[in-house]
Amino acid sequence: MKEPEIEAILADIEVNRQRLGEAFAQFRRFSLFNPLDWRNWVARYPVESAVTAAAVGFVLAQPSSGARDGESGTLLGDATRAGLENALLPLLLRLLA
Repeated sequence: MKEPEIEAILADIEVNRQRLGEAFAQFRRFSLFNPLDWRNWVARYPVESAVTAAAVGFVLAQPSSGARDGESGTLLGDATRAGLENALLPLLLRLLA
């Protein structure tokens, strides 16, 4: 190889190194500092977020074991009436058993 070819290759490597560094900096800025940025997640994955929302809605609409006589209680109703941790803990225990 001739000197100009080597210099051109080294210059190209340096440009790509800078682009990669900028990409990593952008990734760190948006991913590491905002791990729970749900708006960005919904914008990036609209189908997955819609399916997840539908699944969560389906689970929360299921009949609960804590319904009073004559009522058709749901898990969401239990969560709003008794507090989230009191309503969902039995569900988690039931799913893990």
